[in-house]
Amino acid sequence: MDKIIIKDTHNADSRTMDDNATMDDLLLATQEHIKDVQKGMEFFAEKLIEAGQKHDWTKIDNFEKEYGPLCMSKVVDDEFKADPWWSKHIYNERHHVNVDFRPDVDLVDIFEHLVDDTMSGRGRAGHLTSAYQDIDPKLLYLAYWNTIRKLNDVIQVSHKPL
Repeated sequence: MDKIIIKDTHNADSRTMDDNATMDDLLLATQEHIKDVQKGMEFFAEKLIEAGQKHDWTKIDNFEKEYGPLCMSKVVDDEFKADPWWSKHIYNERHHVNVDFRPDVDLVDIFEHLVDDTMSGRGRAGHLTSAYQDIDPKLLYLAYWNTIRKLNDVIQVSHKPL
């Protein structure tokens, strides 16, 4: 999705409404606003699906020479993290937000992180592991604002009459 075209819906709110706006104008602008919100939600739904489709690609990429042998060697913790594959995985995938504090983190990264940690905790150990779920509130704040910017950057307002 390149641009999200939304309508000028200034008549959908008493704070921005034209002085001569009618109830019909209000209804039409409100209906358009609802459609615009749906477009924004679809934008993020696509981003979440895309993140899920790309998830852990570094485990599959060159599996036979990197991730497979590393896991089969049964090394853990610091020894596992010392392997060059670990850095490739952490710094090339966006969802390791508790390890790689990237300045462009967004809520899609946060959602992938929490889904990953929940699925791996339940699927591997049978329970959630809170150590992986903890996120710095400053990171959440940054992700919140980066997500707003990401959406704002793709919006184009159409000023054609409703």
